[in-house]
Amino acid sequence: MKTFSKVLSLLSVAALIITVSFSAGAWAVSESTELRFSEDGKFTILQFSDTQDDMVPRRAMLMLMESAIKDVKPDLIVLTGDNTGVSSTKLDAKFAIQAMLKPIVRSGIPFTFVFGNHDAEKVNKEYQLSVYQQYSNCLAVDAVPGLYGCGTHNLEIKSSDGSRTVFNLWLMDSNMYFEGSYDYVRPDQLDWYENTEVQIRQANGGEKVPSLVFQHIPVPEIYEVLKNAPEGYMNITETYNGIPKLRELNPEMATGVIGEWPCPPAVNGGEFDRFFEIGDVVGIVTGHDHVNSFVGTYRGIDFIQTPGAGFQTYGDENRGCRVITLNEGNNENPYDTYVKTFYGIYGNDTAGQFMYVYYGSEIASFLPPFVGTFLTDFVRTDAGEKVFFALKSLFEKIDEAFD
Repeated sequence: MKTFSKVLSLLSVAALIITVSFSAGAWAVSESTELRFSEDGKFTILQFSDTQDDMVPRRAMLMLMESAIKDVKPDLIVLTGDNTGVSSTKLDAKFAIQAMLKPIVRSGIPFTFVFGNHDAEKVNKEYQLSVYQQYSNCLAVDAVPGLYGCGTHNLEIKSSDGSRTVFNLWLMDSNMYFEGSYDYVRPDQLDWYENTEVQIRQANGGEKVPSLVFQHIPVPEIYEVLKNAPEGYMNITETYNGIPKLRELNPEMATGVIGEWPCPPAVNGGEFDRFFEIGDVVGIVTGHDHVNSFVGTYRGIDFIQTPGAGFQTYGDENRGCRVITLNEGNNENPYDTYVKTFYGIYGNDTAGQFMYVYYGSEIASFLPPFVGTFLTDFVRTDAGEKVFFALKSLFEKIDEAFD
């Protein structure tokens, strides 16, 4: 399918010249927005991770976002890093952010975000944060600008009657790179977390407020939910704390899909241990590993791994987003979660597969929408189905020939 996408991209470049203009929003961050459980004791979060596209994003990603927002009707949307692709200038970064945010801004639903390792490779985080904050439904702030990184903050969720805080969200900048590996949440960020947790607990009559952490890069302890390799196993490529691991989930600890080795930082900065010691965190929600989609539990804290939503970057048929529904006052089951995939929304029949390929390619971003509608209707016919699968088979053989 790589060649299929390449051919479509070449056709788009050869056939089309486009001028794209965007208008920046002139709104300020709303300080009056209160997050609150509904009367039925539910609060729903929709998470998108690794959207990672440029100023003309793949239409499939926008379709996924629009459909998920419409279907789920979340109370809050959270972006967990690598929100745009690598940009060369501030203008590129601004346009890419604006383009990616269109479905969210159009919905009017409050949103927040953290940065990933790719977001600020060319354009600094502080500038990008200011672009996000132009929209009135953006709740993201840099809580303490002196902290390492940018954009670490928290959001409190009030009870259904509005009387007190009953849940908290930690948004941690997991930073970028460190000594040839990925970076980690630094000590001053963890000190801020601990001090803020004390303030929230004191305001809550001394009771701990259950919390979820949202960040891009997972913690090293995520390897705990993988199977240990049997003695004498020869094909080991990863170890954790000296223990050889398999790229398989331990079914006693985790369920879901693992398509690649988790990629946490090489340095363990003690983030998980701090969460465990303080005891408010029930789960750590991450992205970063695009083809992993699972939930696992270690020492009472859940690792909630969400697949990538972007089509310009690498991924597979599990591309999608995560729905997390918080349950007010339910300490035994503080949240429920599931993943919505592109195929789950549009189907895995011939039309769904065509849409995945066509709308996930660059060409669909440049052509008028009616072209995609016409082609989708065509592949639903017997003749169209044969043509589509014949072309698919041809391009797969070409790919194999070049591998």
